[in-house]
Amino acid sequence: MIKFSQYLAEAVSDESKLTHLEHAEDHVLNAGEKGFSHAYHNLTDVHDKLKGKHNNTTVSTKYDGSPSIVFGHHPETGKFFVGSKSVFNKTPKINYTPEDIDRNHGHAPGLAAKLKTALKNLPKVTPKGKIYQGDLMHSGVKSKSNPEGDVEQHGGKLHFKPNTITYSTPEKSEEGQKIAKSKVGVAVHTSYTGNTLDNMKAQYNTDTSHFKPHPDVHVISTQHDTSKSNYPKEDQDKFNEHMHAAVKEFNGAHKDAFKTTAPHAEHLKTYINSTVKSGEEPSVGGYKEHLKNTYTKAIGKLKTSKAINSKQGELDQHLSHVDTNKERFHSVLQMHKHLAAAKNVLVNHMSNNQTYEHSIAGQKAKPEGFVSVRDNRPTKLVDRGEFSRANFLARK
Repeated sequence: MIKFSQYLAEAVSDESKLTHLEHAEDHVLNAGEKGFSHAYHNLTDVHDKLKGKHNNTTVSTKYDGSPSIVFGHHPETGKFFVGSKSVFNKTPKINYTPEDIDRNHGHAPGLAAKLKTALKNLPKVTPKGKIYQGDLMHSGVKSKSNPEGDVEQHGGKLHFKPNTITYSTPEKSEEGQKIAKSKVGVAVHTSYTGNTLDNMKAQYNTDTSHFKPHPDVHVISTQHDTSKSNYPKEDQDKFNEHMHAAVKEFNGAHKDAFKTTAPHAEHLKTYINSTVKSGEEPSVGGYKEHLKNTYTKAIGKLKTSKAINSKQGELDQHLSHVDTNKERFHSVLQMHKHLAAAKNVLVNHMSNNQTYEHSIAGQKAKPEGFVSVRDNRPTKLVDRGEFSRANFLARK
């Protein structure tokens, strides 16, 4: 049996580049006991902040923009550049000029057009000495899906839909006036410092108050003000109920539960994503069916008997391992379930205090989610039953 009290002290870790965010509950699958500890502390810190208690964890609203862009003054050349996440590739794609953009991204004309708009306008507001990352929210670029540009005006409101979510605000609101005047809108969430691109270190939930004002650029602050929260006792009790259940499951689990499930982490995450789409609750039986379906598809693509037998043997080994350790897999899935439910309480509450109205396919929706940062480690807080499912279906 493992005891959560052993993991109350959490080691500090640094995420040097922002290329992927993990769901809070998935920390359990990624890092076992330490992952559970990080998820627990992360969620508890946000819960406490909503109750008015002070801690160093920060919270920002996650914007559903496209693309994610990196921009600023290059630490070695001092020249302004823009780029996609490929800025952090082993061979980085740095764009100082429109010609650079054509060379690096000409195969994707929509992306290239947006990057050119960003390159022309973002230097007007960007402070020197740092590099920033954010989501491009609107750029005026016309396309097949947005023939008049990506900001629409109707019903007394301005609307923009960079990805899955449509954002709306009254024309006469402060944000509406900024949108109407601007040529590009960006939600900035991360800043970087360092002497070279390779040694850049990220600071998450960055403060944008030091950006220079300019009517051509609509800088959207992503910081979420938890001090404005009116956190009802009913929600607090529901959060505590799920967190206590998660800790109880942790304390009752076999001491090797995480060691047993660790080799299955990626398969488990893929399986859980599939249940988000289907609306099913993850279970050991469901996971076994997922493994069978996954391997059956892979086997169907193989040509030789040797390759087929090898892949079948791999499946049989996985299934046998799960059958032998059903209780351990069940324990980890239950921890995941209760952490996710506790997180959803926080997400649902924070979604009530937002700058923009949100909708998906014409239906009112919550924002994409939030990002909590503890010890400079970012964690995604998303109601997967709503936004992630809508996002999966939108890709079809």
